[in-house]
Amino acid sequence: MYGNLSSAEENAIRFYIGDVSGNDVFFSDPKAYVVLNSLFFPDITTESARAGEGKYLNPAIIADIPRLMGFFESLFSAFKKSVITENILTYRVERMADYNLIRERSTSISMTSTSVSGFLNAYRDRRGIALMRFSLSENTPCCINISSSLPYYSKQEEAEVLLPPFMKLDIEEIHLTRNETEITDSDGKPPYISCTVKTSGIDKYSGNIPVLFSDGSEAGQRIYNALNNNELPDESDIELYSHWKRDLQKILHSMLA
Repeated sequence: MYGNLSSAEENAIRFYIGDVSGNDVFFSDPKAYVVLNSLFFPDITTESARAGEGKYLNPAIIADIPRLMGFFESLFSAFKKSVITENILTYRVERMADYNLIRERSTSISMTSTSVSGFLNAYRDRRGIALMRFSLSENTPCCINISSSLPYYSKQEEAEVLLPPFMKLDIEEIHLTRNETEITDSDGKPPYISCTVKTSGIDKYSGNIPVLFSDGSEAGQRIYNALNNNELPDESDIELYSHWKRDLQKILHSMLA
């Protein structure tokens, strides 16, 4: 599929997977996905969990709303141009807390990184895990096979296939195998769940398209700074930020669906 994407779309993919350079507070962050993915989850539970794992929440990611939306426009455009060209099985080590919401909604919540190389050790740096296998059939839309989408892929060993948010999922939980129980989380604990997943397109959006205001973004930046410093965020900031995220999610869903 290489050559099908614009330079802006390729750059958005590179930024998301952490292939960055320079010293720009936004575009040089190799782990910007920590914040980018948290934007799709309700309240601040996900942000708190990531901060609790020692991950940095970069306030610059949400400081400039037009810049943030420009990134999503390019990434979502890349999703829309992408399709799986053969039947493949991909794997993901998911946080149990995030898995519970995925199972409840039967959709992917945020951008979802999976690998054709099995359950990667790089994704075991979280507390409480679920093992997910995704059966992606030929012609499945809106899934980016990174190695065939970019002229140069800096993380070939991850063999990543990126799934979009809002994708409908059919989840079947299965018994953990002996080998799977040896896959441990950051506390050395085995997985809670193993499951197989089939996809069935993007969940259609129907609803209003809200306007994003800066007060929610500013509240989010204060929350990130508090969590980064092991402090409790202000309740009024949590309310503002949570409302801002709900509006952002509606806009993003409408862009993709």
